[in-house]
Amino acid sequence: MKERGRIVGAGARVIAVMPDGQELRASLYERRRTSAGWEYRVGVTVWWTGSGGRPEPAEHRVWLGAGQVRPLEGGDYSRVPTRLSSMPAAFAGGRQAWTVQQLPHRPGHPGATLIHVIGCQPGGIPLDLDQTLDALKQPRAVTCRECNAASSLP
Repeated sequence: MKERGRIVGAGARVIAVMPDGQELRASLYERRRTSAGWEYRVGVTVWWTGSGGRPEPAEHRVWLGAGQVRPLEGGDYSRVPTRLSSMPAAFAGGRQAWTVQQLPHRPGHPGATLIHVIGCQPGGIPLDLDQTLDALKQPRAVTCRECNAASSLP
C-alpha cells in the first residue's frame, strides 16, 4: 500500500464507519485515550492519479472516534500501539464503563472472555459495573493488560 507515494505496512484490519453509514475496510495503526475518549488512527485506501495519469491506490490516514471503528471478526489487535493518558478509566455517562470481547475457540486454544475499559477494543457494547463483574465470574474471563482494566474495577 502507498502512503504519499511510499510503501507502508498494513495494520490490524477494522471497519471504519463513515458519517453516512457506509462501512469501509481500513487498517488500524494506533489507538489513544484522550480526555474525550478513545481515538483510533486508521488508514483507508483511496485512488489518486499517479504517474502517467494512471489511477493508483494510496492510503489516507485519519483519527476516528470509538463509534466510527469496529473490529473485524478474528482480528489481532495485540500489536497495535496504545497510548494511555494519565486520566482515570474512561467514562460513559459520568460512570465507569467496560466492554467484553469474546475470543473464539481455536485448535489448541480454548475460547476466552476479555474485559476492556470502554474504548480499548473498537466497537464494544458498554457494560456497567454489575455486568462486568458477572462477566468476570465466567470461566476463562480475564481483564485486558493493555488498558489496565483490572485497575479500574473496585
